[in-house]
Parts: sequence; C-alpha cells; structure tokens
Amino acid sequence: MGLLLLITVYFTITAAADTNVPEAVIETSAVNDSGSGNMLDVTIYDPDRNNPDRIDTIIAKVGAGSGTDDLTIRLEETGIDTGIFKYTVYMTDRKSNRQLLCMKGMDKINIKYKEIIKTISWDYQSTVLTLDKEVYAGYNTSAEVSLFNMGLNNNPNKTEYINVLVKTGNSKSLGLELRETKSNSGIFKGKLYFGRSTKRDKNIIKMSGKDSITVTYTNRRDRTDVAECHADWSPQDGQIILDRQEYSGNAAPVAITLTDWDIAEDLGIKDEAKVTARIQGTKRGKTVVLKETKRDSGIFTGTLYINDEGSKNPSIKLNPGDKFEIVYTDEDTAIGIEEERTASALWKGISKAELTLDKTFYKGFDTYMTISVKDPDYNKRKTLQEKVSVLVRTSKGNTNRKYYLEETGVDTGVFTGSFMLSKDAAYNDRIQVADSDEITVTFIDKNVTAKAGFQK
Repeated sequence: MGLLLLITVYFTITAAADTNVPEAVIETSAVNDSGSGNMLDVTIYDPDRNNPDRIDTIIAKVGAGSGTDDLTIRLEETGIDTGIFKYTVYMTDRKSNRQLLCMKGMDKINIKYKEIIKTISWDYQSTVLTLDKEVYAGYNTSAEVSLFNMGLNNNPNKTEYINVLVKTGNSKSLGLELRETKSNSGIFKGKLYFGRSTKRDKNIIKMSGKDSITVTYTNRRDRTDVAECHADWSPQDGQIILDRQEYSGNAAPVAITLTDWDIAEDLGIKDEAKVTARIQGTKRGKTVVLKETKRDSGIFTGTLYINDEGSKNPSIKLNPGDKFEIVYTDEDTAIGIEEERTASALWKGISKAELTLDKTFYKGFDTYMTISVKDPDYNKRKTLQEKVSVLVRTSKGNTNRKYYLEETGVDTGVFTGSFMLSKDAAYNDRIQVADSDEITVTFIDKNVTAKAGFQK
C-alpha cells in the first residue's frame, strides 16, 4: 500500500512539473506571417535552453516549400541568460550557395525547431532597391541609394561594387556606382546629388522644375532580374526667420537665418546669399550678405543692426514703432515661379532702464550689496548671457570704479551682481567703504542712479 502511494505521488508531481515547462515560440520579422524580399529575421524564445553562465546557441532548420534540402541555422542568444535566440536568413535563387536559402517567386518558408513548425508566406525578390526618401527638395541636396542582394556578394573576403541607372523626367540618364558597405554584407550604397547640370564624375544629375527620379538595377547575369525605385523632386522653398519679433535699443542686432538648398551652389565652399532690409511698405532698402554656416549646409546667417549707422555694420534707420522686414527673393520654388520670402519685426525704440539695490542701508564690514539693472536694450543676443557695467563710488571709502553685472538668463534683460562691502581696497568683487559712508551706483549708459548708506 505504501509503495503504491509513493508511485502515485511521484507521477502526480512529474505531471505537474511538465505542465510548467514553457514551450518554445518562433517569431519572425514577417508581419502576419507574410512578407517579401530576400531576408527574414528569425527569433526563437526558449527559456529552457539558456545557460546562466554563457551566451548559448541553438540549432533550427529552415526550408522553402518548393525545396528538398533544409538549411541548418545556428541562432545565438541575445545575451547571458535571456533565452532569446536570433538569426537572419538570407535568400538567393542560386543553388550553388549553401549558406543562403534557395527561393523562387511566391513560396512558403518553413522554420522547424524541436517539434514546432512555423510557416511563412513569402514573395521572393532577389534584389531590394530603395531610396532614403520618397520626396526630395532643393538643388545641391543628395539621395542615398541602397541595394541589398546577397547573391551579388561574389567574394566574401572583398568589398565589391555594382552599378545602377538613374533617370529623371527632364534629363539624360546617369550611371551610379554603389559600394558594398563591407565585405560579405550584400548591402551596396551610393550617393546621388541633384544639380542644375549633370556631372557624371561627381554623381550629379540635372533636375528641372517639378521632377522625378527612377533608379534601376539590372542583373547582368539575368536580364529578367530587374529592380526599380522612384522618388519625386522639386526646388526647395526658401525660409527666412529672425531671432525676435520685437527689438529695442540703438545698435540692436537682428539675427537673420535663411534656409535654401537651391543657392548652395558650390558644395566645397561656404556660399553667400543676399537679402534686403527695408521699412515695411517701402521698396528701397539695405542689402545684407548672409554666409553659409558650413560647406554644404544650405543654411545662411547674418546680422543687421538697427540705428548703427556710425559703424561699418549693415544698418537700417528706424523710428520708434517702425516695422521692418527682411526680404529674400526665391528664384527657384516648388510652384515654378519666383517668390518673395519675408520676415518682419517691430522696433520699440529705446527702453528706460531700472537700477535697484537690495537695501537702502548696509551695516557691517563683509556684508554684501546686490545691484540689479533691468534693461531689455542690453539683452542683445537671445542665446547668450550678456553683461552690463555700472559705476560705483563711495564718499569716504576710496572706491571709484566699474563693476560688471551678468544677465540672469540667456533672454531676461535683467542683470545682477553681488559685491562685498569691505575696508580693504576695491577689487572686481569688492567695494571699499568706510564708516558713515554713502554708496552711489550709476548705470552710465542710461544715466540712472541709486544710493545707499553704510555704517561699520
């Protein structure tokens, strides 16, 4: 009776343990078990096969429905103790390559692991040819052409080359050489540039108006093996922006940014562009030259100054409340006709500065005085913390010097500084004072003054 009970308990425990063993799962990169192309990512989840001390591998079989020989694949674990194994299956229509799965047209791919079989419906395409975009804009821009075909990888130890043909709607065709990204990758890439004339030695093809490109690959060994990809192209509509919508103060800088690939004529140097600054509603204005930020960027920047006519800087004369605009004449546009691009802003005039001290009376040496100036006129650059200077004088303490206040942020127009009140000689961060002293702080640029008293 005791032996029978032991046997019964043993089989019950064994059966329960078996039901808890997770079954392996096969997944692929094919959406809804259907796909096309010449490669397939395979992932097998099998927690039962992971070793916590090393990265493991497992073996599976892959076969085409029309084929007789299965391909043995070794899937590598993604990391230590993950239980996730991956492999990429590459395909070919050449039976001589035993490392690739041989495919023909529409077929089934069967993945077999242990007792599990997963079947994928597949449309085999020997060559996958793509462009990095579907739509391009602007002269002097570029397109990346990519071709993937493991069957073209003739020498696994050598980086190889292939050629594709590029055609547009308005120009002659251009042969473009693609270079394998590395030996034995089967991935070939090359850059095509869009220009106003065709230059074969620089991979530049002529574009005109609203245009399109077609890239074609034809397999020399099999003329029926043809792949194509397409994209649309048009000139880029220029865009001009200013760093602010409102400015104040004389000699205020106006930062101008123009983006237009069409005028980046020479890809080897920094090009220039011209815009016109004028009061809104008028025709005449000042020319401002913008320079390309770097070679081959298509972005041009420059600075106009308001009421800075005494300097050599490009300047426009304005009265308070005047609106001004920067005008760029865009000769090449998506609609095919010349257009003016404008950006406008307001000049508010000269602001009144506010100078304040944190106290009206200070007591004791080695205490601190905080000086603040609020003046948007000196917030000249929106992206920089700037400085202003004040003159500090003491009636008894032998201080008569400039001190610098730093902007509280990059775009606040508020400048502050804290300085020690000391019996020692005045220095950059120290104001010399004496008993029963009077401290006078002046923002000289706007002639604004504040005073405070001191006792030791």
